[in-house]
Amino acid sequence: PKEITDTIADVLADYSVRPARMLEPSAGVGVFVDSMLRHSPNADVMAFEKDLLTGTILRHLYPDQKMRTCGFEKIERPFNNYFDLAVSNIPFGDIAVFDAEFQRSDSFGRRSAQKTIHNYFFLKGMDTLHEGGILAYITTSGVMDSPQNRPVREWLVNHANLVSAIRLPDNLFVDAGTEVSSDLIVLQKNTRKSELTEKERNFIETRLISGSININNSYADLDHIVHTSVSMGKNMYGQPAMNFIHEGGIGAISEHLRQL
Repeated sequence: PKEITDTIADVLADYSVRPARMLEPSAGVGVFVDSMLRHSPNADVMAFEKDLLTGTILRHLYPDQKMRTCGFEKIERPFNNYFDLAVSNIPFGDIAVFDAEFQRSDSFGRRSAQKTIHNYFFLKGMDTLHEGGILAYITTSGVMDSPQNRPVREWLVNHANLVSAIRLPDNLFVDAGTEVSSDLIVLQKNTRKSELTEKERNFIETRLISGSININNSYADLDHIVHTSVSMGKNMYGQPAMNFIHEGGIGAISEHLRQL
């Protein structure tokens, strides 16, 4: 929802994140682009949208920006270490992405990231940022909760500072016809790190609740989860999960997110 993208853009601007060069790797019709351009109207934006119809609409809405109707994996090497900000609601699923640079990597985390599109978008997005650049993604909770994604989380906090990790309510996307648990993850690129903070060590690890539900250690006290109620239920794949619901409507959800 636009209220959410506006909130993220507003808070980034409050912390002087006003990008001159912005990347949107999965833009849809450009809600994040619109929100960010309100604060940085002169920003140079590159956005990717794989769907032909949606990409055509995107190019029509932003004729003066670099709107590309292709997959994010098509971005060229000169755009490594280039952008100030990468921001998106990225795709998720067990969709493999072929990237020759990742395939040849000595890093297990980078090679394994190709197997799922959401993990790939994190690592590829980080590649495109210069030192100190900000990555702000909304993504499926599996990135943080799945034990199988531990190598990816470890790679991320070894190459970036964890700014914030906030769980969004399951009913956030209900108007789009889906109920999915998702997180807002904000990272600041830092490839010269020598040690991790306690918050970053928690981000790497998960734990079991009720014997069958994995949840990231970042959410030990539920204090960084936007919700008014929680129940034990199932996720979109029918697996046991904690379901977080916010009954206050999109305005209240946005305000809670802004505070966190």
